[in-house]
Amino acid sequence: MRSEILAGVLLILLVGCQASPPNITRVETRIQLGLAYLSKGNTDAARRNLRRALRQAPDDYRVQLAMARYQQQMGDISMAQQHYHRALTLAPQNVYVLNNYGAFLCGLGQYDAAQTQFSLARAVPVKGLYADSVENSGYCFLNAGQQDKARVALADAVQTDPAKGLPMLAEAERRLGKGRRSESRLLLDVYQHNFPVSAESLWLEIRFAAQAKRPDDVKRYGGQLAQIFPQSIQYQHFLANEY
Repeated sequence: MRSEILAGVLLILLVGCQASPPNITRVETRIQLGLAYLSKGNTDAARRNLRRALRQAPDDYRVQLAMARYQQQMGDISMAQQHYHRALTLAPQNVYVLNNYGAFLCGLGQYDAAQTQFSLARAVPVKGLYADSVENSGYCFLNAGQQDKARVALADAVQTDPAKGLPMLAEAERRLGKGRRSESRLLLDVYQHNFPVSAESLWLEIRFAAQAKRPDDVKRYGGQLAQIFPQSIQYQHFLANEY
C-alpha cells in the first residue's frame, strides 16, 4: 500500500553514539548511502548498504529505522513492521522513530494507532521537533477525513515553525491536482490565516476560481498577482492561461 506523504517525516538524523567510535562512522555512511540510493530508486544498492549497516550494528535504532523505510518502499509491510517494532524497542522515546512509525501506520489507514505515536512524539521534550510531530498529526487527521482536527493541528504546526508554510502550499497544490479539493482548500486556508499573501497562494486561488467557473475571481486574483508578484512564474502561467 502506498503511504501518504506526511511532512516532517522521511529523514533520519544521524545523531547519538550507539556503536563504538571506529564503527559508528561506517554505520552512518552505510545508512546515508542506503537512504540516498533508496530515494533515487536504486533499490539494489540501497539494500546492499543497509544490510551491511544491519550486520555492523543490529542494535542501532537508526539501522532498524532505515531498514523499515526500505521494506516499506519495497511493499513488504510485514517486514517493515518488524523493523519499526525493533526500532521502538531500542529507542522507545525517540521522536524520529515515533514520527516515522506514525506515518507508516497512517499510510495503512490505522489512524488511531498513528495518532498515538504522534502524541507520544509530541510529549518528548526535544527542542525543535514538536512542530514536526503536530504537523504529522495534522496531515494524518486530514487523510482520515477529520478536517476540524486537521485544521487545528496544522495551524499549530505553522505557528510553531513558520518554515512549514510554503511546503503546506505545495501539498495543497498536489492535492488539488488529484481532485482532493476540500483538503487542498483547508491547507490553503490554514496558510492564509497565518501568512501574508504569496505568489503560490494567489495561484491556488486562481486555480480554485477557474475550476469553479468564477471568471471575476480569476481576474481579481490575477490582478493581485500582477501587482505584487509580476516577476513570478505563477504570473507567467496566468498570462498563458495555464490554470
